[in-house]
Amino acid sequence: MVKKFVDLSACALLLGAVACSKTNETTGITEDGNPIAEVSSSSSFVPESSSSSSDGSARYKFDLWNGSNGAARVNVGNNAGYWYSVDDEDDGGSSSIKFPVSLENESVIGKMDSLVSFCGGMCGTVELGEGSSTPSAGVGIALAEKDSTIDISDWDGLCISYESELLMKGILGYKEGEVDATAENMPSVNFEKTAKGAASSRCAQWTDFKQNSANVNSGSSIFKKATSLIFKFYGNPKESGYFNIKGVSSYKHGIVESETCLWNGTLKEPSDFVKMGSSGVSSGFWYAYSDNDVGGASIMIWENGSPDEYMNSSQWVSDVVSAKGGLSASVSLDKGNAIQAFAGVGIKIVGFDEETSDYYPMAGNIEDWGGLCVTYMAEMDMRVILVSDSVNEKGAVLNKAITPTEKCLTWKDMATEGLEKTARAIKFELSGDSSAQVRFNVIAIGKYLPDGACVIDESRVASF
Repeated sequence: MVKKFVDLSACALLLGAVACSKTNETTGITEDGNPIAEVSSSSSFVPESSSSSSDGSARYKFDLWNGSNGAARVNVGNNAGYWYSVDDEDDGGSSSIKFPVSLENESVIGKMDSLVSFCGGMCGTVELGEGSSTPSAGVGIALAEKDSTIDISDWDGLCISYESELLMKGILGYKEGEVDATAENMPSVNFEKTAKGAASSRCAQWTDFKQNSANVNSGSSIFKKATSLIFKFYGNPKESGYFNIKGVSSYKHGIVESETCLWNGTLKEPSDFVKMGSSGVSSGFWYAYSDNDVGGASIMIWENGSPDEYMNSSQWVSDVVSAKGGLSASVSLDKGNAIQAFAGVGIKIVGFDEETSDYYPMAGNIEDWGGLCVTYMAEMDMRVILVSDSVNEKGAVLNKAITPTEKCLTWKDMATEGLEKTARAIKFELSGDSSAQVRFNVIAIGKYLPDGACVIDESRVASF
């Protein structure tokens, strides 16, 4: 595997080694979780780790690198942290990467910053060539200075925000004594393709990184002697694909959601209730429902048991979400003696009585949300419904999607006709006139934003 530095600064040498005087040292990841590095004014870092959504609120917070800042240097706590390119030349291949801006006429130090500023990340088009049995090319980060290693075990793993038209692998380079690990010995983890033009945020723990060879050192010791972090893209000869790596974070500190995301089932510790974020509204409690009360025979099958088997709903939600990355069930639709079969999950809006410490159902004004963003999967069209009372409810269709999909709808799109001012519940419902066996998963919910409200970790979502 040939490494080619994209940023040929005075500090960068070939093979991922960096040899510089330590005039611009930065702090690394601190135990108290502060992701912002302290840097000198001459450093190429931009000490700001948040990118913003369209309403100006922070959606991401990366403790290692954020492409939206326009700075190329990665905060690994030393004088390394430089990006470089890799290909398959050592394997006889001819793959390469085409970058969207020319790097020929830039100043030495500004080459990479120019690319990152243009892309809002590290981007390019991979062109897979012939000659190698596994065509590949990609980009990497030099984690350590020349002839040295770095201990990244306390990162716990890796989170990245990216888009890619090709399969991407995260690969860790390390040293055994004075010898660099060979390609087959480097632990790696797969990051799947993403929807075209849409970035995904996905995480992997160090235990998710696997080695091809069983006859090598493995385990946590590898992550204590790291040298590089590589993102390689794979496919068939003559295939090409665009990629953009937008942010890199340790698993330990992850990605910080904005206030627009009200519930996210893919967080490391997802809440068992939905935060409402509106004046006078306390919370939203999850519940399941079906057509059984009106003569239907539909059944909801939960991997961790039905909610009736639990002492409290909080534990039921926690178990289901931990297993599936959302509120997920298999539904057997059967209308029985009902007019139509239906089943689903809902969020009941509640208030809190401070004197009695009791929750109670209430009508809440959620007009200021502007609408809803729902991240979901469903094997048939599903409806999101806003309920005001037993006879007033309006909704819209969430089209069939077998991979995690976020759909954002304004109140006008849902034709709620003012019901958002007296909302009592939000439902996610499957329905039909004929029997069917389908699966669904409500993964995340947020206030309306045109470009989405929630950043999910798709690695936590169980596939259908």
